[in-house]
Amino acid sequence: MLTSADIISNIRGFNRFYTNILGLLDQYILDSGYSLTEARVLFEISKTEQCTANTLVNQLGIDRSYMSRMILKFERNGLVTKTVSETDTRVNYIQLTDKGWQEFKDLNEKSNEQIKKLIEPLSDEACIQVHNAMNTIKRNLSITTDSISIRPFTPSDIDYVISRHKALYREERNLSSTFDKYVDESIHHFVQNFDEKKECMFILECNGSPAGCVAIMKADEKTAQFRYYILEPEMRGRGLGHKLIDMALDFCRQKGYQHVFLLTMNSLKVARHLYKNRGFKITKTYENPEWGKDVLEERWDLDL
Repeated sequence: MLTSADIISNIRGFNRFYTNILGLLDQYILDSGYSLTEARVLFEISKTEQCTANTLVNQLGIDRSYMSRMILKFERNGLVTKTVSETDTRVNYIQLTDKGWQEFKDLNEKSNEQIKKLIEPLSDEACIQVHNAMNTIKRNLSITTDSISIRPFTPSDIDYVISRHKALYREERNLSSTFDKYVDESIHHFVQNFDEKKECMFILECNGSPAGCVAIMKADEKTAQFRYYILEPEMRGRGLGHKLIDMALDFCRQKGYQHVFLLTMNSLKVARHLYKNRGFKITKTYENPEWGKDVLEERWDLDL
């Protein structure tokens, strides 16, 4: 039987092993001309349309003067622009330019390629074992390190919901700018016409920062639409997606809805698996070339 000392020793050994693996994976970033910190800052800027230097400093724990030098470097290289806030001229919002998004996309693609090369020699079964083991580590250790909560949205959350929908679908599904426009219009319409008696939006928070969301929108008195379900990549595999979905469906039942439907894409394998487990069934499929190549949309329905 393993003792506490054995477990501690094994965890330390695993930490040394995994640190070496991460060093190999991160080397390409250093070869690209960006430091690991600069790459992380670009990632954080991509997460919100109203990002500020203060947000980055607080989120990443980076020295303020060092952050200023990085932002200035990004500006000179044409990766970011600054926009003065309409409500507070002391605040500058930092956004990625088209060039910045392309650099960010290239970094992501190269990262994915590095991971692909790492696991290529493994069998499918071994890949699944690694995947499940990593999820187990995240799920269990996050209990002791992260503060997780799910709360109703506030107006200040909308920028996060919009920007992360755009960014995640751009990065992971390579959707077109038409999808960006759809996200802008539909979410603003949802908020402007929000019916607090029959609708909801829940925000998942990790250590005080938004890390996912889900919403229920009224279609008619008996029918609800399940919408805007996203989960940050680092939060996946921890059972949190299940919690968001269950809270949304519980809300539907509490409000007397008899039916709920959702629209998704066939490429979202993990989300589709969750929907199937909750009893949703595919009732319609259709192509949507406006959003990108080979995009197949699906409608899923559930009687409550």
